[in-house]
Amino acid sequence: MKNISTKYISIFSFFLLLGLTSCDNALDVDLPSNQLSSESVYSTESTAEAAVNGIYQSMVADFYYYRVHAVLGQTSDELVPRTGIANVFSSNEIPETDGTINTNWGELYKTIYNANNVVEGVTKSTTLNAAKSKNWIAEAKFLRAYSYFYLTNLWGNVPLVLTTNVDVSALLPQSSQETVYAQIVLDLTDASKDLPTDYKNYKGERIRATKWAAEALLARVNLYQEKWTEAAAHATAVINQSGSYKMITDLEHNNSPFISDNNEAILQIPYFNVDYTYEGSSVFTTGGTFLLRKGNALFETGDARKTNWTIDIKDRNGVFLGIAPYKYQNGFNSSPIERSTVLRLAELYLIRAEARVKSNDITGAQQDINVIRNRALLGSTTLTDPNQLLDLIALERQREFFAENGHRWLDLKRTGKLDETLSVLPGKIWKSTDSLYPIPEPAIRSNPFLIQNSGY
Repeated sequence: MKNISTKYISIFSFFLLLGLTSCDNALDVDLPSNQLSSESVYSTESTAEAAVNGIYQSMVADFYYYRVHAVLGQTSDELVPRTGIANVFSSNEIPETDGTINTNWGELYKTIYNANNVVEGVTKSTTLNAAKSKNWIAEAKFLRAYSYFYLTNLWGNVPLVLTTNVDVSALLPQSSQETVYAQIVLDLTDASKDLPTDYKNYKGERIRATKWAAEALLARVNLYQEKWTEAAAHATAVINQSGSYKMITDLEHNNSPFISDNNEAILQIPYFNVDYTYEGSSVFTTGGTFLLRKGNALFETGDARKTNWTIDIKDRNGVFLGIAPYKYQNGFNSSPIERSTVLRLAELYLIRAEARVKSNDITGAQQDINVIRNRALLGSTTLTDPNQLLDLIALERQREFFAENGHRWLDLKRTGKLDETLSVLPGKIWKSTDSLYPIPEPAIRSNPFLIQNSGY
């Protein structure tokens, strides 16, 4: 996975972590610059807390704020460039030398490295508070699981790095997706036991993982593995926390699930030192960097998500080009303050709806679907046929999560519908092997035990 230069990048990222100074409220812990050893970092609560904050700050990177939306959206049937000019993502012709793919791979593994560092450092420490130590290790495991979820879904079999020892990890072979998923479930199960159940320790800000973030991701992971009973149970555990989480109604700019610390948000990632989101300032802008491929046809008449989360795009002559995602509207110096939203309550209703259909709980599935539809000002479904309900759930997921965290690409993959959906689209040069991204050429070159995905 790493050549010599990548090895030093990993070591550098550790020392970078040591020097992080966070300036965002609940993440506001400084780490003394003279403490450069792992033993020193994990000798006091303040420095250990700063190390945990460092994992989150390592997620202030293009993959988590931009490419997870834009790259995955383009490789699916969701987004096309506003210019109309195809690129390697919208055409599904990604070379293994692509720099963006290499950066995405590296940013995910950087987060994992920092998480591993916290797990190891806190575990070895003999001076830290036991209860806080459990919490910090749980946070690190959650963030490691989150990163591995994307790694294995985008690349398939990937190295499972669970140590900071670069001599061990540099030549690791790929682990099967089954093995990676088992580690994800183990990490999330451990995290759920030890994470806090509320945001009190974080000044009420929803920018750190809680038990319910772990439960939400467990619901998703079990859905992907077609473990319907488990998926529904984890989703229900979150939905039942009505004192903390509620669906936002009356969608509008000042009332959306992307505003900081709103009632629907389960986990958000803040920027540091700025009051805007990358999504609102550079991706989902009034100029429309990307257009929705299906345009207005995606939505039913009166859908509040179209009204509030899209914007009409015209060329300089006033000719209508299409509609663009406009979920994030927090550009430079605008308000209200938004945050990049990782997990939100709407997903749990749609996860449980799908799991309930698969378990033949048709009435329960209808109720969950209607929570989403009614919030969008659409009528309740009366469908009872399981296949029709599954089609409706897939459509509601597409409407609810367009241009958001790669949901559409991952949904098409897990349901086996990539080939039939993408092979007929104009501008796509589709092969079945395109379902996995190429392992970056630098990683292949540096580790002889890595095998390139088929088709590249």
